[in-house]
Amino acid sequence: MICDKAYSLSNIELFSDLSSVELEELAQDFRWEDHDLGSEIIKQGQKEHDFYILIKGKVDVMIRKEEHQPMRRVRSLSPGETFGEFSLLNGKPAETTILCQEKCQLLVLDSEGFARMLLRWPKLYQTFIAQLTQNLNDANLILSEARYKEILRANLQLTQYKDKFYGVWGGNRTTAEVNRKLEELAQPKGHLLLTGERGTGRQMMAWYVHQRLFGTEAPFVVVDGRRFDHQWKDLIMEPAGQEHTTAVQNANLFDIAEGGTLLIRGINLLSPHTQLKLAQSLSLQRNKCFVIGSLNEEPDNLDRTIIPELRKCFAHTYEILPLRKRKRDIPILAQGFLEKLAQKNHRNVPTLSQEATRLLLSHHYQQGNVSELIQVIERAFYIADQDVIGLKQIFFGPTAEQNEHTINLLTWPGINKLLKKGNFIGWLRVGAAALFIALVSLLLFNPEVAVSTKIFALVWGLWWPALAVISPFLGRLWCTVCPFSTIMDFVQKRFHKNRVIPAFIIKYDYLLVSFLFLMIFWVEVITDMRFNPNYTAILLITIQLSAIFIAVLYPRHTWCRHFCPLGGFIGTASIGSMLEVRADAAVCLNKCTTFECYVGTKNVPGCPMSQHLPFLDNNLDCKLCFNCVRNCPNGSVQVNLRLAGREVWHLVRANQGYVVFIGVMLGILVPLNYFGDFQTQDTSVNWRVWFSLCYWGAGLTGGMLAWMIAKPFKSKAASLRVKLIFALTPLVLAGHIVYQVAHIPGIRLLFLGVGYEVQSGLQAFYIPAAALVQGIAVIFGMVLTAVTVTLVLRRTKERRARLKV
Repeated sequence: MICDKAYSLSNIELFSDLSSVELEELAQDFRWEDHDLGSEIIKQGQKEHDFYILIKGKVDVMIRKEEHQPMRRVRSLSPGETFGEFSLLNGKPAETTILCQEKCQLLVLDSEGFARMLLRWPKLYQTFIAQLTQNLNDANLILSEARYKEILRANLQLTQYKDKFYGVWGGNRTTAEVNRKLEELAQPKGHLLLTGERGTGRQMMAWYVHQRLFGTEAPFVVVDGRRFDHQWKDLIMEPAGQEHTTAVQNANLFDIAEGGTLLIRGINLLSPHTQLKLAQSLSLQRNKCFVIGSLNEEPDNLDRTIIPELRKCFAHTYEILPLRKRKRDIPILAQGFLEKLAQKNHRNVPTLSQEATRLLLSHHYQQGNVSELIQVIERAFYIADQDVIGLKQIFFGPTAEQNEHTINLLTWPGINKLLKKGNFIGWLRVGAAALFIALVSLLLFNPEVAVSTKIFALVWGLWWPALAVISPFLGRLWCTVCPFSTIMDFVQKRFHKNRVIPAFIIKYDYLLVSFLFLMIFWVEVITDMRFNPNYTAILLITIQLSAIFIAVLYPRHTWCRHFCPLGGFIGTASIGSMLEVRADAAVCLNKCTTFECYVGTKNVPGCPMSQHLPFLDNNLDCKLCFNCVRNCPNGSVQVNLRLAGREVWHLVRANQGYVVFIGVMLGILVPLNYFGDFQTQDTSVNWRVWFSLCYWGAGLTGGMLAWMIAKPFKSKAASLRVKLIFALTPLVLAGHIVYQVAHIPGIRLLFLGVGYEVQSGLQAFYIPAAALVQGIAVIFGMVLTAVTVTLVLRRTKERRARLKV
């Protein structure tokens, strides 16, 4: 028996330097042990054990990281290899479990005999230490691979996104169908294919299937089919004869997802060769994990996008319908998202207004289905400052296009510092408000001084014409320092009801602005307000009190956006202006999560016009307050100089109802210019009656014709007809400049002379300055309108051609 032991020891590399006599002496200390399949020779954590040499059979080295976790195989040992020596050398409990995979025969040396062996043969000690060092290096390599595996799992695992899945499927019918499918898949007979359009919730469905099968703690690994060929093609096959290998293939994709679910997004994007390889792997992976494939295809098209061998590997197929085919689910989904968000953020649950719900139902969600709805609702939740979400908080569709050939003024350090600091703008507003109060007081209490110092004449003769001339070039720059807004804002910060804006105001604001614009112009002409300081003061006070009243009732600058006739005029004029405030939509949507441009910060309020910057594509409702420049933490905001008129052919989100306002402004030009001379020549009531009839008739007719031609729809992108009506803006403004120039003080007495010398002497002729300015305005208006109309038609044609391709 001892001879047998000595013979067996002679075949062990560890003892290759010992002589036959030394081997026989050493063999006396060893004993034979037999262990059956499945028996544990050493248990992890065992304090006392022996030194073992495997002579026959196979054992696995197992490790358990935590008590509740199953043991995982680190490596396998074959005959001739040893174990147990490391714990005997360091005196610590065993760090691994040795498990028999076959019936095994071993030579065993107790701890005392192990110590005597090292003392008796020092040269053996050196060999033994060298082998231990190699084993440690191998162990470190295995541990490194294990760590790599954990890193891969952490990067691919989507368990951390479980809170992102809202778990709301829709109405009772949809929810019942999903629950039925989940119950069916709770006892799977094979893998699963999920089909449906982008954003329909395939990944959420996969997560809930995984949750039913394995719970939330098991691995839920997601890989992208677009990169599968480059990253995972060589790591999906089970190695041939793995049961005889000595190490675990830790980078194998099925090992990473072992005990859980592997989701392959866009499985149809795998090359046919990789699909075949994956099919072969699925047949060999012995249910290590549950595999779900998702793809954007109709079930009937699967045979054209997935090879038959791979298609057979999936026993179940489930299609998730697009949102536009189940619109009854939209209100339930939206409210469910709001409830989850409110619970997470410890807020009251907002409700959707009827108008907002109608807008949600009118959209087709072709950009992203449920994912698109989630983005819309999440944005609305975080930017809403009330418990009711209305039209103002709902932003749909593509972001604003980046205009080419613009100059960002914020790249100039001086302007950047000036706008971001905000003090200069603040002082301008305070100064304008102080001058406004002084002017009103002067007009009301000492009108003689206002008239004698020409201040009153400058108000009507220069201020109003200047707005018509400057706004088409610099936009709503007047609104930046508007005293009405400054005083209104001052009161609102101290007295504020913060009521929800009625839906009819938001829906029909263009009618309110058009009516107030018609009313103010009519009152101005009928009362000869241009020549009456008291009436002018009363008008200014009335506008200011109206703005304050609206500001106290409703949030932000509701007056400026939905009521102010002057703002409507300046906003329409600024559509094609050379100055714009825009944002880099890619930065806003991918980096911003706090929406400071809309919500504001501690020191600077959010957008007073309730604009969300990545969706701002026009100047109609941008007051150039530059709050967004100061609030944006990501440097996304740009203040651009651009080509005049360019915005018109980029229109998407403009308030299309303003085509009515443009029609009104165009219509009243005829009575304003025709009856202008009668205003000073005829002092009777007769001309006022005829003027009123013509004025209101022309204004209403112009508005109705514009409505009938453009057919505006507020929740859809601007149509070609809408853009063409907006393209008439330069012509409309030219007509108003013609009217206003005639009222500039002293301009009728100003002539421009041109002289040239002839044989008889100096020949000269004179042109009235008013006629010259009016002629230039008309020419510019007609040219800019023609250019804008041409470019709108050309761009529309190019876009339609691209869509056909």
